Amino acid sequence: MSEQTFPLGDFNDLESSVRNITQQSKPQKQQAKPQEQQMPKDADASKRDWMHFTFICSIEIVDKVKAIAHKEGFSIRDVVEKYLKDGIARYEQKHGAVTKQRRDIDEIL
Repeated sequence: MSEQTFPLGDFNDLESSVRNITQQSKPQKQQAKPQEQQMPKDADASKRDWMHFTFICSIEIVDKVKAIAHKEGFSIRDVVEKYLKDGIARYEQKHGAVTKQRRDIDEIL
């Protein structure tokens, strides 16, 4: 099949038309209140900086972390953060303190 190219101006006009149509057909929503962020209950929680961190792992691990969190009354975030901190501590005992300095992976692992 031959590839068709479209002038950018036509695409912008089409995109603008689609936006206008979709905005007109949607009912106006009231602005939602910002969600409260759940923070840990420890004393220095207000001093920490937080970042959303998403990763993929096996279903078995996810199920176990959820079960531990539920059984012990902690959030999943608290359980995962604890395991990550413990893993980093073990790594630092073996390899020294972690810094943001970028090195070659062959030197590290």
